[in-house]
Amino acid sequence: MGNEEKTMKNRTKYMLKQDLSYIKNYMRYQIAAKTTVLDNQMILFESYSGDKYADSVRAIYEELLQDERFHSFYFVWAFKNPEDHKKLLSNRHTILVRKGSSAYRKYYARSRYWINNVTVADYLNPKKDQIYIETWHGTPLKKLGCDIEFDSDARQTRHHMHSRYVKKGKKFTFLPAPSDYYADCLRSAFQVKSDNAFIFSGYPRNDRLFHYTEDDVASIKTVLGISSDKRVILYTPTWRDSDTDKDGKFTLQAQIDLDSLMEGLGDDYVLLYRLHHQIKDDQSGMSASSQIIDVSNYEDIRDLYLISDLMITDYSSTMFDYSILKRPMIFHMYDKERYESKIRGFYISTDELPGPITSSTDELIASIRELSQNFQPDETYLAFCEKFNQYETGDASKKILDRCLSFAPHRYSKYERFLKYCKKTANRVHLVGLICRYNVLGFFRSHGLFHNNNSLRLERLKNTHSGERCFLIGNGPSLTGADLDLLKDEYTFGTNMVYKIFDQTSWRPSFHCVSDTIYASKLGTELSQKVKAPLFTTERTYQRMKNKPINTTYVHTLQSERYKVRGNIQAYCMVKATVLSLAAEMAFHMGFKEIYLLGVDCTNPHTKGGHFTDNYTTKEVAETDINRIKTRMKKTDLTTEQIGEHIIDRSLEVYHLLDEYAKKHGIQIYNATRGGNLEIFPRVKLEDVLEDRKKETR
Repeated sequence: MGNEEKTMKNRTKYMLKQDLSYIKNYMRYQIAAKTTVLDNQMILFESYSGDKYADSVRAIYEELLQDERFHSFYFVWAFKNPEDHKKLLSNRHTILVRKGSSAYRKYYARSRYWINNVTVADYLNPKKDQIYIETWHGTPLKKLGCDIEFDSDARQTRHHMHSRYVKKGKKFTFLPAPSDYYADCLRSAFQVKSDNAFIFSGYPRNDRLFHYTEDDVASIKTVLGISSDKRVILYTPTWRDSDTDKDGKFTLQAQIDLDSLMEGLGDDYVLLYRLHHQIKDDQSGMSASSQIIDVSNYEDIRDLYLISDLMITDYSSTMFDYSILKRPMIFHMYDKERYESKIRGFYISTDELPGPITSSTDELIASIRELSQNFQPDETYLAFCEKFNQYETGDASKKILDRCLSFAPHRYSKYERFLKYCKKTANRVHLVGLICRYNVLGFFRSHGLFHNNNSLRLERLKNTHSGERCFLIGNGPSLTGADLDLLKDEYTFGTNMVYKIFDQTSWRPSFHCVSDTIYASKLGTELSQKVKAPLFTTERTYQRMKNKPINTTYVHTLQSERYKVRGNIQAYCMVKATVLSLAAEMAFHMGFKEIYLLGVDCTNPHTKGGHFTDNYTTKEVAETDINRIKTRMKKTDLTTEQIGEHIIDRSLEVYHLLDEYAKKHGIQIYNATRGGNLEIFPRVKLEDVLEDRKKETR
């Protein structure tokens, strides 16, 4: 079989496979699109087809997190391996989804905004009011899409490729542009018809190249293990359409001996080798030299720009970004004639390139040595920057947010309103179902039937301290280690991060309560290490714990029901506003008849002096909680004081209901807190309570 015949066979096989995949996914997506209502406050991000958290998509996302206008928005990131990017979940409004999954299609159908840098999958088509921002991933030197004149792609015919690019171009709402040249290229490559599609803002990813410090450079070098006295070379070759493996994945057959290159340069140099995202990862045997570091999987190429003293590339768009830094570049085009005449072709003459063109390792070594000596950008270099970085000013992300994300809300059609009604009804049915289920299970379990390990622990705790007294320990500013020392012989319930005071007292709680999912997910490891007492929590919080303590008992809750004290914790309870509601209901369940509150000040937890120690919580946890409250209240402009008032008001509602329940069931609740704003329960002095007990036992 000849090479041409083999190529045709492989193309046919590849395109058939793609067509079948398209049909299958198109049908699935259409179902999702027809049954999903658009969310005006949801943005979906995807970078390098789900491979990385990088590029302009990342830059826009990080700008969004800092913009008060979008604190109530939800951000969906699509990855091939979401588990590799769990750090993004530190923002509670960020959702991770696996590329290609049913959830992936659902979120594409639901998100008002799409932000991508390599075009979305062919089967994904935006709805009428969806806004698709295609940031693309580089200014082109080599021709793209409909401008490619050669039939060089080993996977598909030129006609097939042109057809795909035209369809992609029809989807775009906006394309950020660093220059008029870029806009002209992409308008032609994708056959973009809209005159308003281009935003002349610069690339969001390049904003950082205008705002960095020497400390940033030193920090990046430390992470990569590069000595500060080394000269750093960044090598960024692009891919070749004609170089593929048997699976149709691109490979690189670079005609450059990296080991010889580094040997010729000497020990003063380090080379960072970064493959194009299209190239197959496995390039084993590339080099055995310790001077060469493979940074192909390093997510943020901007870091590599900042630490490099010189860049080697061929036809890659990295040349345009790197020129912003005004640092030397070399263009290693060993296959220039073939690439230009048979593979892709160029939009501009290589005479405009701001650096020498080499074709051999020896030429490359000589050029590096020459440019390493007192480099200053010449007229060609400055003209290159002016032409191709025309609109780069370091504030592209902000410009895009101002332009693209300020549309009027999507107006829901009758069909969409019907879908929302159906969903709301389904949620209500689900809630009623849970209430029935929990009540039925609670009834049977209270009679010794249908137990699991958790319900057995709850059953065994029932009335174990009938008629006794206990202390519920809050985390307010009045709490002191000296007070806690007095409680060593008492039954006590610690809450949240009360373990922060352990270094001031030998007291340890008899039981511990945590109900907040934020604490569980972000401070769960610390909690499990510090607290050894039996832990009481909610089912939802328990599921969010990374390290689940063995001696943990959880209760079922219903998130959407207003708080009330049911008195049947074996079925479910309504934990709201404050963790003290869980502690109190557990105390009721265990039969305690005298309950004393200590450290329950009802102060604003997000102001200085809101807890017993100023380092009570982390900045991240506090900000996450504040954003949660803003979302719940549907107000993004709340002050810290207003948030505090909201928290206090909701807590006082809970304490009123606890007080009503206690009085009906012969339970006495007292407030032994020194000061504070809680006046619902009778005030007592801690010393008097403890002294009375001593007198009783004499």
